[in-house]
Amino acid sequence: MNPILVAIICAVTAAFVTAYLLIDLFFGRTPMQRRLAALKLFTVHREQVKIPLMRRILTTAGRYPLRYPALIRLADRDVSLLDRIGGVLKPTEWLVIRFATGVVLGLVLVVASRFFTALLVGLLLGFFGANGGLLIYIKKRERTFADELPGALGLMISSLRSGFTLHQSVEASVRDDEGPVAVELRRALAETRISGNFEDALERVGERMNSSEMVWLVMALRLQREVGGSLVDVMQTTADTMRERAYLHRHVRALSGEGRVSAYVLTAMPIVSAGAIYLTEPDYLKPLVTETAGLAMLGVAVAGVVLGALWLRVVVKVEV
Repeated sequence: MNPILVAIICAVTAAFVTAYLLIDLFFGRTPMQRRLAALKLFTVHREQVKIPLMRRILTTAGRYPLRYPALIRLADRDVSLLDRIGGVLKPTEWLVIRFATGVVLGLVLVVASRFFTALLVGLLLGFFGANGGLLIYIKKRERTFADELPGALGLMISSLRSGFTLHQSVEASVRDDEGPVAVELRRALAETRISGNFEDALERVGERMNSSEMVWLVMALRLQREVGGSLVDVMQTTADTMRERAYLHRHVRALSGEGRVSAYVLTAMPIVSAGAIYLTEPDYLKPLVTETAGLAMLGVAVAGVVLGALWLRVVVKVEV
């Protein structure tokens, strides 16, 4: 069989498995499916929740790196990153995903360039670039957390006015939600039940989610406990401040949206243009990698693109 055809089949299969694994892992079931699964736990005939196939495959694959201390140490380097996504992945499982991403990207590059040395380049890019994708997901989760926090505080305030305690109001506000705020607050409640102070647990939530709003909430709770006063009024003032800050942040992002899109287009334009030229006229770009002057020009071009992307990032980034 043609080796190129075999490589294409392997690349497509590995890409499908990796994409299905990531989608099933990060998105999982719908909220209605999760609620129905929770309701089944309280029925007379208790049924076991069926674990998805890809989840079982990932769990099984994650056990293999445990046999090698070097792989365990390599996997433990990502513990802090995985902690910021809610603990849905074990370090060894994420290590397997990184290797799979590198293999898929390497096969794709081999098929595209027809050079087997591209497999090593793809392995390195996929393995280390996976953490870049994880950081993008973490940033998105942090923004979602900041957007949902004022609403969760509003539910807590309503519960406090009804006579609930602070812990009861937190439990009531996150009971039927699966967003980042609910996940992190449930984790804080679990830490408090085991041992520790609730304010300290909330402070750790703020550190994990890089949330200054949560830091303000912890400061307000500690001041109210030491000085006294109405907890409802303190939390209401904090929630109002968060809403105003979130509105200002969204307004600034809307005003700077055109600049961000321009930065993305200008950064991607030379890369896309080079890829299009390589696909249509590969001999046109060959001197860039075969001659000394071409390598020097390529190095200057890459450095210019990187510096331009960093400069554009600084220009369009507005701190609120």
